[in-house]
Amino acid sequence: MNRLIVLVAILALVAGFASAQPGSSNLDTGKELVAQLYKEHSGKSDPLQYAASKKRLPSDFYKPLLDLYLKDQEDSKGEVGKIDFDPLYDSQDFEISGFNLVVLPKKKGYVAARFRNMGVDQEIIFALQRTKMGWRIADIQYKDGRSLWMILKG
Repeated sequence: MNRLIVLVAILALVAGFASAQPGSSNLDTGKELVAQLYKEHSGKSDPLQYAASKKRLPSDFYKPLLDLYLKDQEDSKGEVGKIDFDPLYDSQDFEISGFNLVVLPKKKGYVAARFRNMGVDQEIIFALQRTKMGWRIADIQYKDGRSLWMILKG
């Protein structure tokens, strides 16, 4: 009986610890991070715009990309910086349909956003980095070969 109580207590402790750890579920792929970003964007202004991004992005972006992004926004002083499009849709204007997020099975840490924008198929790939705080976006890659990292470094 005592062994059963100890076993149940250990299992409860392990389950509690596992659920408290970011990224602990077997299904955790970073997809949730990307989904949340798009959800916040849905029907609203771009969640990546300055000054809201200064508060929001540390929980989304990997530090090297975050630093480049915030520097560009700061340097542009409210004007258009190096990013003259919405980075989540690779467009200035959008009419989105058929939106779907897909974890790329052969590339660990990559999530693709697939959708149609104004009737044109799009795919935006999020390169994710696992940190102590959970998944963070390390880069966003666009269909034409550009990436957010390259644009901001440029």
